[in-house]
Amino acid sequence: MPLRFFGRGSAFADNHNSAFFISDGDLVIIDCPASAFQAVKKMDWEKFGKIYILVTHTHGDHAGGVGMMLQFVWFASGMKKRAVIVAPSEEVRADLELLLNRIEGCEPEWYELTTAEKLEKSWLTKAVPTVHASTLAGKCFGYQLNVDGKNVVYTGDTATLAPFLPLLLEDTVLYTEAATFRSSVHLYLEDVLPTFEKLAAEGVRVYLMHLDREDEVKKLIAGKDIQLAPLYSE
Repeated sequence: MPLRFFGRGSAFADNHNSAFFISDGDLVIIDCPASAFQAVKKMDWEKFGKIYILVTHTHGDHAGGVGMMLQFVWFASGMKKRAVIVAPSEEVRADLELLLNRIEGCEPEWYELTTAEKLEKSWLTKAVPTVHASTLAGKCFGYQLNVDGKNVVYTGDTATLAPFLPLLLEDTVLYTEAATFRSSVHLYLEDVLPTFEKLAAEGVRVYLMHLDREDEVKKLIAGKDIQLAPLYSE
């Protein structure tokens, strides 16, 4: 699997949605809730050259563990490693700088903070702007990645698939949120299920994440060529 998940739950789950992959000896984490920080602590994290954290948006269940993670990496490594925080845009970078320095009291020397546009890594294709909560209008993103030669599309939290559809070529691996409660801020699974089935028939590998009621999601996709995002512990 291109990505594995520390958790695949939505905002009120025990293990919030967070994925990772390893590239050239570096650990790349997509979103960092507190539950992901706890999972990384239990890994052999010191073996990685660098730890990158890609942020999709700043809701607590996606970015609430970033401050703890960067502090842990810095101090637990004997002040030798600095986590690299990657914001999807300059506006989100400024928000993260405020959150980390002014609110959480982190020191700038503990970490690096950059944007997807400035980061020159072969595994990062681009940040993809999308629509999620109106309070974070213009500040919510997914990512297009190149992981082990695979085109990987990660929606983050989104109310629409529209920005991602042009990226979904044959053999793409799509990680997309799926909600069983209808709202204006998330993809309602029953509405988008026919689209997921069509994509799967066209050769896109579809994995569902950010799940609110996992048992209900399993019932809805039973017998279909759609799977749940794979957990690191599985």
